[in-house]
Amino acid sequence: MRELPGVEKLAYLLSKARSASEVDQIWMSTGLKGTITAIVALEDYKRANIPGAVKKYAKGDEAVLVPYFSGGEVYFLNDRILFSYHQQGRADFKIDYSLMFDTNMASYVDALMRGRPLKTMHHRVVAFVDDILNDDLNFDYFYYMAENVKEVKNIHQCAAYLPLKFWKTLSKKFRNNLVSLQLFRSIDCAEYKRTSNPKPRFTHREAARRAINFSHSYYASEEGRAQVLSFALMQRVILLQVIGMVKIQLSSNKSAKHKISEFFDYVNDVVGVYLDREAIVAHKYFVDPRLISMLEKIKKSQKAPRRLLKKLDNIAWDMAAPRLMETLIMSQGMGDFFIPMFISFDGGLKQVLKAYEVKGVVFDSRRGGLIPLPRVNTEDYFKAHGCADALLKISEKRDERSDKPTANRDTVHQLIKREYGVLRKLLSTRGR
Repeated sequence: MRELPGVEKLAYLLSKARSASEVDQIWMSTGLKGTITAIVALEDYKRANIPGAVKKYAKGDEAVLVPYFSGGEVYFLNDRILFSYHQQGRADFKIDYSLMFDTNMASYVDALMRGRPLKTMHHRVVAFVDDILNDDLNFDYFYYMAENVKEVKNIHQCAAYLPLKFWKTLSKKFRNNLVSLQLFRSIDCAEYKRTSNPKPRFTHREAARRAINFSHSYYASEEGRAQVLSFALMQRVILLQVIGMVKIQLSSNKSAKHKISEFFDYVNDVVGVYLDREAIVAHKYFVDPRLISMLEKIKKSQKAPRRLLKKLDNIAWDMAAPRLMETLIMSQGMGDFFIPMFISFDGGLKQVLKAYEVKGVVFDSRRGGLIPLPRVNTEDYFKAHGCADALLKISEKRDERSDKPTANRDTVHQLIKREYGVLRKLLSTRGR
């Protein structure tokens, strides 16, 4: 998408806009037409496009919902909307939203549907689930499905399986969660609001049947399989970058400026894929590890922490969440526009999203492709921190990275295995 003439300029200018009139002027001045759409959160825009019942859970330090867009009300614009404004003085469009369930949330729902306690999380989770049902909020578990692609054996062959045969290849815990999610989504919210009785409309048999068919269609369909494999590959690339961040941070007491230069060398020479969001997260981690607490917890010790790779993998899944949000934004949901919200009872994901706050996106609904609009431009960020020269390494080697063979799951897996081995050796020797 970035190759479209004028689209990079449009994205940059929109990232600086503060009002709807500014967005309109920028849009018309660039002359981009057709299937390009912009969504921008504006400080000076007052129209509430997201239901108050949703926004109230995204406010405060104890907020459970983590929005993709940061700051202000959300403004939507494309040629169809602009034409409608000029012709009728108004534009009607439908905004869909959804709360994204992850593995933790799916496990909480399974426990509640089976009458099991949640230990220390019980009261907080029950209170939020009560809110979901009372306010009849939309939710989905596409992220949960993507996150658990690792549960699917021989995913390229699963299209040949009948739904029940495919179902039996999944782990019991995964199957239980999927059935409980179907039961949960069948609860009559109006009845719950009246009686506080979370009675599912589906029988367990019906919920199981729906879970079997849903899981098969999600992983076995050509479109679903391609989407989840693409997302899973991106997560592995992020994991490779996370391993590099930790390795560089714990290998010396050098300055953040020096470490980000090392990280850019690692991106160019090892990973082969540069990502703006992860670059800024890495720099903030090098400046002060407490700013990225999920990484700060990994310390030097006499031996590498237990299940370290799993911890790093979970961190990479959290860091990949915004990219699935972007895919869902482009899908446009059940309306003209789609706004995803991530559910998190952990402050780690909030820190990652806050490290790279996004005020909007520009995307092409026909060709595909999305450009995030960060609140702080990446080049401006690194220049302000005295790292402009280090960032030049990324632009100077862009062609070299492009000439490398396209990453696939096998090559990335081998790189992860190699770099993780280096990290474990570093962690187990530093404490001696």
